[in-house]
Order: sequence, then structure tokens, then C-alpha cells
Amino acid sequence: MTTLHLCIATGQNAANLIPLKQLQAQEVWILETPPMKAQRSGADLKQALGPYVPTVRCLAFDDSTPQSICTAAAKLANDSLDGRDVVFHITGGTKLMVLAIHQELTLLNSGTGSYRTLYADTQKQTIDWMDAKPTQEPMKDVLTLQDLLLLRGYRTANDTRPAKDQQLAAARTTVSRHMGEQAHSLRGFFSTLAYNASLASDGNCMTQQFDYPPGGPAAKLLTLAVKNNLLKWTAGYCEVTFANRDSARFFAGGWTEEYVFLKMTGFLKPGQYALNAKVIQNRTKTENEIDAIAVKSNRALLVECKSGKQVKAQEAIYKLGQVVHQVGGLMAKGLYVSAQQVNESDRNRAKEYGIDILAGEELQNVNQYLRDWAKS
Repeated sequence: MTTLHLCIATGQNAANLIPLKQLQAQEVWILETPPMKAQRSGADLKQALGPYVPTVRCLAFDDSTPQSICTAAAKLANDSLDGRDVVFHITGGTKLMVLAIHQELTLLNSGTGSYRTLYADTQKQTIDWMDAKPTQEPMKDVLTLQDLLLLRGYRTANDTRPAKDQQLAAARTTVSRHMGEQAHSLRGFFSTLAYNASLASDGNCMTQQFDYPPGGPAAKLLTLAVKNNLLKWTAGYCEVTFANRDSARFFAGGWTEEYVFLKMTGFLKPGQYALNAKVIQNRTKTENEIDAIAVKSNRALLVECKSGKQVKAQEAIYKLGQVVHQVGGLMAKGLYVSAQQVNESDRNRAKEYGIDILAGEELQNVNQYLRDWAKS
């Protein structure tokens, strides 16, 4: 008979899914209290477990009073678990609920069954076993982007890696990489270029005029863009003609997303990241658009990218903080990426929301930031 994994539905179900995937559980029972049922926590966990676990059941558990908790725990042990090899995941649930179930299940060791408890510490990234010989093992990197979304009750509403967008991004790799890695020298030209590109993308005229002929690092960027067929420009002149509206959108700010995405693909596996993801919450039908999202070491990173056209960072930072909490969960981080500098006031506000910022010349540090985040 297979080992039965007993867990409690919670608002932070990653602590349930990670050990279940790592231990390759074959049978899982999810205890679902009325509040968790109303939030679809048990249903979300069951759906996320679907591709990995052959047998998954959701069982109602009344936690309304101490008496109901004890009654439900006794019924669970006496009616269903006698003679089974049971692993009780104690990460979720209230203390009273865990204590009552634990007291009932310890009796399994005196019969033909067996009983162990497991605690998943997502902060320390460990799985802790509490039995006659307590042990600890490291968590493996098992959580995928799809797992994360399903656990949080979300689904994708679009293809997060459409072939057309991938082809366009690949063709502009040299330019987007140059813009990000040379952000320290380009600085104010970002806003000038974004302004003209926005006029082109919003209207019908692809030809725009700079206030003065670009020189130095700005001229070097435009020359590179000409070589990559993204625009037409002659050194010493103010006139610039964008190749098409898509090219104009790229210089208006889309390059920041492609630059971040380019860096993500350098060390993340397929299934761990997405670009321009539209996600819908199953329960409320609320839709969120996320510029980039990644999952590594069982933690999520949600990224908001803004161009020179966006000068009010406060609203975008606040929105990102909300999305990080709703979609990513407690272990998620938010990263605000901007081609323009972000003032001290907005940086302090970002800290309050748990949002990191890479702006202006800091864009050259995206690679290092991603590495540090993946190891944290």
C-alpha cells in the first residue's frame, strides 16, 4: 500500500506542493476547512497536484470550535487511516488543528500502521522530519511557473512565449543588450529617444526630429540600430525614421522588457519564466498583466518594466506590490525596472512594498541581480 500524505489546504500552498513533488507522493488527502473551501485553496492545490499525483482527495474538516476540531480529527483517524503509512504535513492549519490531528495519529504507531510528521520551511528551503530520529533535508528546486499560478488560483490567458514575439526579440538582441549594458552612458538620451519613438508609434508618421544631432554614445546606439534595420538615421542630422510601428514601440520602452527577458533566458530553464503574461484569477476573474515573471528555487520574481515615457513611478510601484502579493505569495519578490532614474521618495515607497528597483545606469546590473535573487 502506498504512503498516504495528509496535508491542510492553506493560502500559501507552495509549502504543501514542494515536498509532495519532491517526495513523489502517489496519494494525497487535502483537509479543507470552510474558510479554505470558500477561497478554493483545496481545489487549487488539487489542480496543481493533478499532473504529478495519481490520487488526490479533498476532505471537509470542521475547525469552527475546539470540539469540532477534536471530533473531526478522531473521525479522520478512526474511520480512514488505521493500518496506513501516513505522513502528516504540519506546515498549514491552525495550531489547534495540527495538535488535535497529531494526537490522534500517534496511535497509528501502536498498530499495524506508521506515522511521521513533516514541516516544510520555505524560508530556509528545508524539509524537516519529526519522528523518533528527527532529520532535515534541503528542498529541491521543483516549483515551475505553471505550478505557482495554479497554486495561487490563477491561469494564463495568453501564450507567454508567442513565436512572433520571440522572433522579433531575437532580431533585436544586439540592440537591446547594448541599451541595457550601456545605460550608464546613454542616460538622458533614453527619454529623448522614447519621446520621439512614442510619437511615431502613437501616430502615423515614422519620421521624427531630435532637438539636436545626437553624438557620442547616443550616435553609437543609433548607428547600431541602423545596422540592425530598426531605423534610418544619418550621423550629424536630427531626423530619424523608425522602420515600422513595432520598431518605434521597441524604442519607446519595449526594449527594457526584452532586455530583462534576454537576461532571464541566460540561466533559467523553459517553464520557469514568461514574458508579457496575462493571468486571470479563477475565483474573481480578475486579470493582471505582468511584464515578466520567473520562478527559481521555489520563489517567484515579478517584474514591471517602464520606459522613458513613464515618469510617475509611484503608481506603477504600488500596483506591482499588489500583484506580487496576490500572484506570487509570501516568498515572491518584485522588481521595478526603469530606463529613467527613480527619485528617493519612490525608492523609499518601494522598500515599504518589498519592491527592488533597477533604474537608469543600474540596468547594467540586471544579470547580477537575477543571480543574487536565485541564490537568496
